[in-house]
Amino acid sequence: MLSRISKLTQLMIMIHGLIAAVISNNKFPQILTQTYNQTLNISDTAILICHVKNLGNHHVTWLKYDSNTLTYLPLTVGEQVFYSDTRYFVSSYSILLDSSYWNLEISNLKLSDEGIYECKISNRRGSVSIQIHLQVQIPMTIKPSRLYVEPGSSVELDCTIYNINTSSITWHFSSLNHTHKYNIYHYDIYEKYHNEKNISKSQLIIRHAQPYHSGLWTCTYKRQRRSAKIFVEKGLLRKTR
Repeated sequence: MLSRISKLTQLMIMIHGLIAAVISNNKFPQILTQTYNQTLNISDTAILICHVKNLGNHHVTWLKYDSNTLTYLPLTVGEQVFYSDTRYFVSSYSILLDSSYWNLEISNLKLSDEGIYECKISNRRGSVSIQIHLQVQIPMTIKPSRLYVEPGSSVELDCTIYNINTSSITWHFSSLNHTHKYNIYHYDIYEKYHNEKNISKSQLIIRHAQPYHSGLWTCTYKRQRRSAKIFVEKGLLRKTR
């Protein structure tokens, strides 16, 4: 009798397992990752995440939007990479039976890697996809970022860009006193450029800082910018101690 119950129990477990498998196979895959933006520096490694549920026998495809053809061009299908650039790689692993990750990794990022990437699963029944907007920027600093000086002092701001040689760094000024207009190219200000291997530096020098120099000084390269605040006031150093 116990043997019959045991066999019946095993049979019921097998039936439930088969039913669960059939239901799982009939489910269309889901992409659990939401569309998102990612900003990284040049030469970094990008890991574009695509978390998938109920993949079954389907394949995950990675594509990149081509602004010239206005279409998405395939980069990978499954773990196979069709893109000729060896910096592209698919990392896939499972955390549960019906849950897996299919991440696109791009090593040693270049400015040309910037764009819209799509993780997609499709068949005749339909498709699901997400987009990842990858922005690649150049490491950029401004020093000092905040400065308190007495009138008549000399001020130097260093704006440095790494991994590139360029003289296309521009400076902009926004006064703390919005009623005062000041020309950044005034005679008391000048710029110095210095290029080393993969480093570009623009130095802004104010010979005799005055209260009207107080404000936000911004260095810009393309769409990137860094800002520093300068405060020029008599007795200001004593106040800030």
